[in-house]
Amino acid sequence: MKALTMVFGCALLVAGIHASAQTVTDADGAQMCSHKKQLLVAAPAVAGPNSPRHSFDVLNYTLEMDIYRSFFSPYPKDFEAMNTVRFRVDTALSAIDLDAVNSSLVVNSVGLSGSTYTHTNDILHIVLDRIYEPGEVVDVSIAYAHNNVEDAAFYAGNGHVFTDNEPEGARHWFPCWDKPSDKATTDITARVPASARLGSNGLLADSTIVGDTLIYHWISRDPLPTYLAVLSSRTDYNLDIIYWQDPENPDYQLPIRFYSNPGEDPSWIQQRILPMVTHFSGAYGEFPFEKDGYASLNSQFTWGGMENQSLTSLCQNCWYEGLVSHEFAHQWFGDMISPATWSEIWLNEGFATWSEAYWKEAEGGYSAYKSSILNRASNYLGNNPGWPIFNPDWAINTPPNSILFNTAITYSKSACVIHQLRYILGDEKFFQAIHDYATDTNYRYKSVKTVDFIDRISESAGEDLHWYLDSWLNQPNHPVYANEYYFVQLAENQWEVHFDTRQTQTNAGFFPMDLNIYVLFTDLTDTVYRVRNLVNNESFVFTSDKEPGFLSFDNSNEIVLKQASLIVGLNGQLIGDSQMKAIPNPASNTVMVSAVCESASTLEFKLINTTGVVVYTQAFSKQQANPLQFNIDVGHLPSGMYTLIMQSNSSTVARKILVLH
Repeated sequence: MKALTMVFGCALLVAGIHASAQTVTDADGAQMCSHKKQLLVAAPAVAGPNSPRHSFDVLNYTLEMDIYRSFFSPYPKDFEAMNTVRFRVDTALSAIDLDAVNSSLVVNSVGLSGSTYTHTNDILHIVLDRIYEPGEVVDVSIAYAHNNVEDAAFYAGNGHVFTDNEPEGARHWFPCWDKPSDKATTDITARVPASARLGSNGLLADSTIVGDTLIYHWISRDPLPTYLAVLSSRTDYNLDIIYWQDPENPDYQLPIRFYSNPGEDPSWIQQRILPMVTHFSGAYGEFPFEKDGYASLNSQFTWGGMENQSLTSLCQNCWYEGLVSHEFAHQWFGDMISPATWSEIWLNEGFATWSEAYWKEAEGGYSAYKSSILNRASNYLGNNPGWPIFNPDWAINTPPNSILFNTAITYSKSACVIHQLRYILGDEKFFQAIHDYATDTNYRYKSVKTVDFIDRISESAGEDLHWYLDSWLNQPNHPVYANEYYFVQLAENQWEVHFDTRQTQTNAGFFPMDLNIYVLFTDLTDTVYRVRNLVNNESFVFTSDKEPGFLSFDNSNEIVLKQASLIVGLNGQLIGDSQMKAIPNPASNTVMVSAVCESASTLEFKLINTTGVVVYTQAFSKQQANPLQFNIDVGHLPSGMYTLIMQSNSSTVARKILVLH
């Protein structure tokens, strides 16, 4: 083992780390995480008449496993084990049901308070030695064996032995209550060859060498859902341990373990994770576990990562900053605060994906963050499968992994909904609300439902945020805006800005949103009007003592989940049957004009400056083209506001054009 003491406070002190390390920072952690989880082939569980009925609370799993043989060719997957389940009774009961897949597990006996058992249809039914009353704590032991089968949960090959559970694979390698709502501590002992290293959840309590055997004993005092339980082991593993120094507590250091395959160099990410701990713990509260860790696996772990509590699994040599930042954020969102059901998976992956962007903001500023968010929005808009983020049926019937871990919805759209929440609240309220949620003892080390999250951040923000989140989470798709604006002069130095917003999507209902309406005045000053749009086809009117010249909807593009068009009307409508567009606007060199006029025989165009001087004129016959397209060179014109007028024999249409150099 190589122990590297790396301390991060106000400065970064590095021992044994070289600049030649891999510096891949642009890996898409969300994409890698999603792709990996979709490739899992373990069949999802479907609730039905044989599903366990939960009238108890699992407190602890004590696992004793002999996996020694799995490290040697032909790398068998069969092993003997003992699982002691401690649970507290919620409702008087005389038997319990646990998940245990028959094709993977053979139960040999039960003991302690377990009397008899049956094991059919992937359910282990244990009859207790008496009726237990609410509040009593009961221990049941289960002697079992894992079969030599491929089950996409317990892996062995080429000296590597590891587990991979999400969403419900733990039932393949130990009997358990395999739903995320019931979190328990773990006590895991595993017998491996003396040449192997093995990591697991929590802290290493002991490791004992007996001949050619090494017995590892790991204890997690922090409760975890079964999908986050893990074993990661191999012969000839490299192990580096670094320490993050809490800048506010000189007595506290967080150990971070890196298990790497021979030939891999994780030194780059060892440097990067130290400021990452500082950044995320500053926003989300102190790191929630007694250690953090990362284990690189083999080619059986196909791609990406898995955020096992306090020991993340990574694909072979995948020491990528984007991937690690995604999985590291999961330690707060998914691990410390876990989903009550799989309907809440968006809270896991949405926050981890959003945190990737937030980590980029730490050094690259808001523009780096925004670029990452826009990439997520583009991923969603280009690959939207058309279902909502939140599906209450998933609380009962776990969907296929291709749906549950869909990149566009569960990762990208969820992260963008969180970004838009930041836009709505503003940074001060947003970060306070997220910090309050992540540090609330009602949720830390527990499982939450979506409504819990919304209610808690609403309390912190001082407003009921169901108005926004309910529609954006429960509805599929996104708004398609067809907005219109026009300016009206009421008197000298008195103007009105009229803005009409309309959503035209037919594949979803209305999406409420706060709208930013940017107006540039002819004197080149500007302002942003902020309105809350709660119903469709809503009109807003703003007054000004300055002449408005240009309007832009969502000019900073903070509503990233949308499609939008904006047209200019005169008194609310285009005049006659003529239509004209001019882009770009503002312009610096060239304006492309597109015009349609069904009834006119000729069209005349004039560009006029604010003093009334015509700086451009051009006439076209109807026969030349319809629609008509041409360019106007504005590169030589002074910056300022201009009016483009299209005149036919029956109507006139005007557009304001801003020239900026």
